[in-house]
Amino acid sequence: MDDTTSLSEKIGQLLMFGFDGLVVPESFADLIQNHHLGNVILFSRNVASYDQCSALTTTLQRLAHESGQPYPLIIAADQENGVVRRLPSDVPGLPGNMALGATHQPDNARQSAAITADLLNRVGINMNLAPVLDVNNNPANPVIGVRSFGDLAEVVAEFGAAFVDGLQSHGVIACGKHFPGHGDTEVDSHRDLPVIRHARDRLDHLELVPFKTAIRRQIDAIMTAHVVFPAVEPNFVPATLSYRVLTGLLRHELGFSGLIITDCLEMNAISETVGVGRGAVEALKAGADMVMVSHRIDRQLTALYAIREAVASGELSQSRIDDAYQRVLQLKQKRLRGQPTAHRPWPILIQEAAHLQEVLAPQAITWLRHASTLPTHAEEVKSVAVLIDDRTPTMTAAGPGATNSFLTEAVHVVMPNATVSEYHFPDTQNRLSFETLVSQLQSHDLVLITVNGPSNDYWAIVNRVATEVPHSVVLLLRSPYDVVHLADAPCAVLALYENTSWMAVASLRALFGGTAHGRLPVYVNEQYPRGFRAPLSV
Repeated sequence: MDDTTSLSEKIGQLLMFGFDGLVVPESFADLIQNHHLGNVILFSRNVASYDQCSALTTTLQRLAHESGQPYPLIIAADQENGVVRRLPSDVPGLPGNMALGATHQPDNARQSAAITADLLNRVGINMNLAPVLDVNNNPANPVIGVRSFGDLAEVVAEFGAAFVDGLQSHGVIACGKHFPGHGDTEVDSHRDLPVIRHARDRLDHLELVPFKTAIRRQIDAIMTAHVVFPAVEPNFVPATLSYRVLTGLLRHELGFSGLIITDCLEMNAISETVGVGRGAVEALKAGADMVMVSHRIDRQLTALYAIREAVASGELSQSRIDDAYQRVLQLKQKRLRGQPTAHRPWPILIQEAAHLQEVLAPQAITWLRHASTLPTHAEEVKSVAVLIDDRTPTMTAAGPGATNSFLTEAVHVVMPNATVSEYHFPDTQNRLSFETLVSQLQSHDLVLITVNGPSNDYWAIVNRVATEVPHSVVLLLRSPYDVVHLADAPCAVLALYENTSWMAVASLRALFGGTAHGRLPVYVNEQYPRGFRAPLSV
């Protein structure tokens, strides 16, 4: 090692930590000031408004500068858009990856990423942990799903590359994830350790394709997956901790020279197997340049001390630390030395984001089934019933707090003359007989049946209501694959790809003649093939 930078300073640059709250806790400030922490990840728990987030990132950078760090902190967030977003709630959201895929126009991904980068820059976030480059070719995937652009490798590669270009051309570090691919799992690595048992040839022609394209487009960083790939790593070691995967495959075979960062080591696939401290050491030995511990300070300190001890014992070579340290510095020199590219005032950026939202959402909404029994004008609708399954699980990466209240708000936007009655399940099943439920629903002008991966008994209700209440519409709030559970009821069906307010408004406008140009970006079945959009005739 050189004489000008201590081991402690170098290790600090290899860490990305997070914290709770809207201000910097003293314990976290200590990590920056006395342990040389060089990188921070923010979540929704850290962001409340433009002013607050800007003040927070300014404070973090001041702490780093005053402690003598030669370069600014990398401050990262998962602003994938759609269901996974971290910007303040008053920022107009943009459609997520599968919704963008439904537009079948890669330039939409570039435009979305560009305005996203400008928004991030203005609040002091200089790294976006996006895009997701996983190919979602498993309908049962609980963690990727609509976070993917689609189920074709070439399509994901094209949209992903456009998203990377949009971020990096606007001065934000892009980070593709989750290498070598998390799209064909039925296990959420937040909760357990998934295994993908496909042959290497299949990985080359599917999972790896978007990453190869992103590498050719000079993506800044790639995030590892806590997934086992026996075809590459026969010792049942997750990719994050595998030398064969990170160094052998990603570095040597694919030629990636950028930053390799781990997914959070507190996810159960690591924390409940090898542990966070051992995981940090093994990840660096495998070839990672930066390890992420997003939440608990006890685990963060465990990782920090474990790395120091591994170097002291000789288990982790000083040359490996130097190699990773240099790669972090190279990225900071490349991206963090100049001024942010977004010079427009915040209100102007908000207007631009709102306009892009209004342009993109209708292009994504996909008609899967039309019906001739719906009201034709929004002004005619005086009463709306909304069916909501409260048992719907939240996608882990989306974070807590996701509800369906936005649907009622969307009704008020599109049908300002209507009153709204919400029917929550299973509460409604416990209070009303099916006959009473149908009688009440038939008294409304429009019935919106929301579906977001619900339970089987809710599907029974959905199919019966959709059959017996002719003026009903099924809104697939998340997965378009859910349409397979819907019988041939004479109801309208729309795919929204995400349970967000802007997609809800766009879908309701589509009911009354608004734009809905989306086509399925995934293959559901023979009735609903990739590229499908229901013809206008009913």
